[in-house]
Amino acid sequence: PLKGRSKAMDLGITILVHRVDLFDSGHSEEDRPPPQHSVQGNLARLSQTVAPYSFEENAQPSTIVDAQKTKYVTSIRIPAQTHPSPVSQRVSQFPLLDTTVPNPYGQSVDKYWTQRRRLFSLFDNGIQLDEEGWFSVTPEQIADHVALRICELVVTNIPPPFPGAMPPPIVVLDAFCGCGGNAIAMAKQPNILVYAVDVDRSKLRKAAQNAAIYQIPPERLVLIECNVLFILESCFRNGIYTLDQPISSPEEATALMNSMPPPVPCEKCSGYTIGGIDMLPRGVDAVFMDPPWGGVDYEVFGKHGYDLKTNMKIKRPSNAATAKGDLGDDFFDSFATQPRSKKEKVSRFNCGLDETNCVNGAELLALAASATARRWVIFDVPRNTNQTVLGEAALAAGYRGNCKLEEHYLNGRLKTVTAYFGTDWSGLLAAAIAKCRMNGG
Repeated sequence: PLKGRSKAMDLGITILVHRVDLFDSGHSEEDRPPPQHSVQGNLARLSQTVAPYSFEENAQPSTIVDAQKTKYVTSIRIPAQTHPSPVSQRVSQFPLLDTTVPNPYGQSVDKYWTQRRRLFSLFDNGIQLDEEGWFSVTPEQIADHVALRICELVVTNIPPPFPGAMPPPIVVLDAFCGCGGNAIAMAKQPNILVYAVDVDRSKLRKAAQNAAIYQIPPERLVLIECNVLFILESCFRNGIYTLDQPISSPEEATALMNSMPPPVPCEKCSGYTIGGIDMLPRGVDAVFMDPPWGGVDYEVFGKHGYDLKTNMKIKRPSNAATAKGDLGDDFFDSFATQPRSKKEKVSRFNCGLDETNCVNGAELLALAASATARRWVIFDVPRNTNQTVLGEAALAAGYRGNCKLEEHYLNGRLKTVTAYFGTDWSGLLAAAIAKCRMNGG
């Protein structure tokens, strides 16, 4: 499928869209609706266009523009993959959906309260969430699936030290930890060490308490209070910690000191350490990002209308003099009563943000890519994200060839979408083509 490429094609990127069907207790593959289009026809038409993965250091804007002019941001939908319910859920003595216990958190989280055991299977053991956490935490089965995908990156790309051994663990920076759903899922994996970042210490404490419920070893999870943009911009380059490196000029030193966050106290919470940037690792292999999307009304932009460049805004850190009393990255994710009309919702999206002091979603991807050693970035995006804009953001960050976009369906309903950057996924397409040919496609 890679023959016949032109030089222009190698400048572009193909998004391999992969539907993953997950099921929990009480559901089965029969709940999945029939496909609405022919996968075989799609593969036969587009299989010639996929270039192998590569990364272009210091990608030049002119190259990106040329790639866009060729319209070489394309997408191919490949056959779905189905995962049955985890054994732990099938044998659970408690139903995942429970309306028998009154919701103590207020009407705004009623439907999430009903599904609390879907968010955390061990919810009844004392899981803690704040109001934002109810809306933003990834359901456990999806979080576990994404963590397993990251683990597979390690197994398939990093050779073991000797035959039969496990590859060495990688360091993953969880850029927007919240109450810890994804951090816990990643730390369950034997070859992932997680450094989880959030600006809100109360969230980090909840993440620590939730990790303890899942018996995550404390040495596998470190919790850091800081604005992650400072970490991505100033602390790592190509996976290497840079704060202890020589500074090239007095101007650069002054700029760094002005942006340096204030020191934060170190504490132990449920056996886990919460501290500041002095606890950062000396290398980062991958970045996982589930950033704030601007509010609960992100779907107001339509089925494919969410634009990472214009709709996703992440607030930059304030300077050291004012940061202590500042609001968090996701302060604008307001879950209060929302305006009713579409026009009102659009006008109030990201309301109150100083856009001159923000990073958009495309810039966030570029920062994460430049901070990592392996260019592995796992990016949770809204399910109505415009794929062309996502591809353009990938090109601007330096990615070429292909990336994967997983659509996570839980019991037949699309719940989350995750983009995987930094490795070659064309093997998925090759396997799908072979399967279609076997089936006469």
